[in-house]
Formats: sequence, structure tokens, C-alpha cells
Amino acid sequence: MSLNDPKNPEIALGALMPLISRIMCHVRQQTSQIYKALGYDLTPETVETLLIIRHLGGLPQTELAHILGKDKASVTRILNTLVSNNLVSREHDTHDRRVIRATITDEGKLAFQKIYPAIQTLSDTVLAGIPEAEFNIAVKVCSDIVAGIGCSHIHTE
Repeated sequence: MSLNDPKNPEIALGALMPLISRIMCHVRQQTSQIYKALGYDLTPETVETLLIIRHLGGLPQTELAHILGKDKASVTRILNTLVSNNLVSREHDTHDRRVIRATITDEGKLAFQKIYPAIQTLSDTVLAGIPEAEFNIAVKVCSDIVAGIGCSHIHTE
């Protein structure tokens, strides 16, 4: 395998990792500023969790941990923040009292209505000038990488 071979892990990871890190750093900084400007002292991870709960409904905490790729203690801390901000509530499952489900509150739905348009504007700005076909290829490649590293719990749709 030569150094010019994109399948060479040293080249592939050396090319991808700094780019992915820069994208994620920029997006985290920008989204944090958006949340603060809207009056929410939330992290990108906390808002991601809120959006997942809103989209997928009353998830058991263990399933939420699996989707987020985080341990139970980390998810508990995130949920504690969301609960203390009255954005999410914890409810016992009606069939199994040991299972605790996270559900979005009315205030959480209102937060989503405020946050989502601002995030959409950021997304539109970041992706401006990238043809749809190229974007779709990038999503496909990233999805294939996620599948290749065994992170099937990460939703890439």
C-alpha cells in the first residue's frame, strides 16, 4: 500500500480526522452561541438529546444511552440538566416500573420551536455552495465509515 493510496489508514485518517474535528469544533461553538442568544444555557450534547427525545418519543434511558453512544452516567447528567430546565420529564414505564422514560415537556417543545429555526439557518449557511449531489456523497461516505467502525447505533439519516 503506497502513501498515495486512500485506503492507507495513515493517509485516510490523517486526512479525515482534522477536517472532522474542525467541522465539529466550529459547529459546537456556533450552536452554543445560538443557544445562549436564545436564553438557554445548554451544551450541544444536551440539545442533541432533547432533539432525539422529541423525535423518538418517550425513550427508556438505556436506549437513549445506546443511541447517543454514551454511558448511563453521562446520559443521567444530560437528563438532569434537561429536567432541571423543565425541558424533559422522567416517567416510569406503565408496564415495567423499573424502566424510566424521558419525554419532552411543553417547555421543551417551545425550546425546540425557538432553537430549530436558528440551527436550520446555521446549517443553510454552512452548506451554502455545496451541490446537493456532493452533499449526498459526503453523507453516504460518512455513513459507510460509521458502519465500518461498528457504530450501527448512530443514526445517519
